[in-house]
Amino acid sequence: MTDSSRGFLQQVASPRFCERLFEHLPDVVFCLKDKHRRYQAANPAFTARLGLRDARRLLGKTAEDFFPEHLAVVYREQDLQVLGSGREIIDNLELVTNLDGSLGWYLASKVPLHNAAGEVIGLASISRDLRTPSLDDLEFPGLQRVVKHIRKNMEDPLRPDELAAMVGLSTAQLDRRMRNVFQLSTSAFIRKTRIEHAAQLLATTSLPITEIALICGYGDQTAFTRQFRATVGLPPAAYRDHSSRHV
Repeated sequence: MTDSSRGFLQQVASPRFCERLFEHLPDVVFCLKDKHRRYQAANPAFTARLGLRDARRLLGKTAEDFFPEHLAVVYREQDLQVLGSGREIIDNLELVTNLDGSLGWYLASKVPLHNAAGEVIGLASISRDLRTPSLDDLEFPGLQRVVKHIRKNMEDPLRPDELAAMVGLSTAQLDRRMRNVFQLSTSAFIRKTRIEHAAQLLATTSLPITEIALICGYGDQTAFTRQFRATVGLPPAAYRDHSSRHV
């Protein structure tokens, strides 16, 4: 263990305890990083996502050593934002290509770690797998109707208050039911649905990106590109090129 690693671990309350805490949560990825963005602890789900067997291979290294460049760039930007501002990132929606080539949706959160003097010395990160709900989960009154409406009308504004009114619920009631089933607010579910459909169209069709943006409910290509990159890690054109090379 390096001197810098030893100093970091002495300032953080029992990283091994944190590892044990997340050890039996296979759908939650967890890691600790120091102020230089180097991994100092991780749970088995994290190493499994990277195709590693031993978490010790992570220690002292950064995201650039393990993730594809487009994802490493996004993770670096997020880390620097947290480390520089001392502000947390909560429930950031991400679409990630898994090791087997499948696409997976995750909710990622990053929070700063402080020493006794209040200085930011690192960050803790968790990422939760958004699993597909069962048909029984969609039996919440009105929820199935809302989900079908969103998927069939992505080009429309899709305001959460109007969706709630459509099934006789308040916006807060619909939000609670969406979170119970999808772990997402209504607005986040709309965004997930749009980005997921856009990714499919980019990978399987030759439609112009401007047209895909409109189909998926974005009024202009700039807004679509900004949100797509924030979610996927690549702008639409680069994602299309990446998909064509990994078919």
